[in-house]
Amino acid sequence: MKIAIVGAGGFAREVEWLIKDIGRERAMFQTMEPLSVAGFLVSDPSQRGKNDAEALGDFSWLKQNRVEALAMGIGNPAVRLKLAAELQADFPSLKWPALIHPSVKYDSSSCTFAEGVTICAGNILTVNVCVKRFAMINLSCTVGHETIIGEGTVINPLCAISGGVKIGKRCLIGTHSAILQDLSIGDGAVVGSGAMVHRSVPAGVTVIGVPAKSKEV
Repeated sequence: MKIAIVGAGGFAREVEWLIKDIGRERAMFQTMEPLSVAGFLVSDPSQRGKNDAEALGDFSWLKQNRVEALAMGIGNPAVRLKLAAELQADFPSLKWPALIHPSVKYDSSSCTFAEGVTICAGNILTVNVCVKRFAMINLSCTVGHETIIGEGTVINPLCAISGGVKIGKRCLIGTHSAILQDLSIGDGAVVGSGAMVHRSVPAGVTVIGVPAKSKEV
């Protein structure tokens, strides 16, 4: 399966590494379809950042060139969902496989991963974890039993999410934060880096600190 990556920045290059690692494992065991990276696609190639990878072109490249699938290489929750919706409408035949690094530990009999999900290296998800469309879990997080991670939500590295947590759509969970058991994080909420969340967070609210409080407090 040849995959084009949406985006060309730092996280997109990490997604390239993730796909290559998955591809190497598949090649080693010869149990699943091989994976390869076609390159990077961006909305405007003229706006290339100093650390961006060289792009194949904009999304119109897909009209003249063949790939089987796309992968989301953008770390902004709202942008992930917006671009995914646009690209699915324009290119409905392309797949968005769930990309799970070979080092990730999870109960394959009870955990579920929807299309477009990205799970980076070093994560542990226990049992009955549900990761919804286009959500992303970055490096070395722990996710407890019965946790639900909503569409487009981004969980940054080294987060500790306890069992029974419900995280809504388009949330951003900052690096090294912790969320205690059975709490809810509303749609579009932001948990600041290093925060310790001990109460549920309403939709659209940003919380910071230990213990976490609304940014306006």
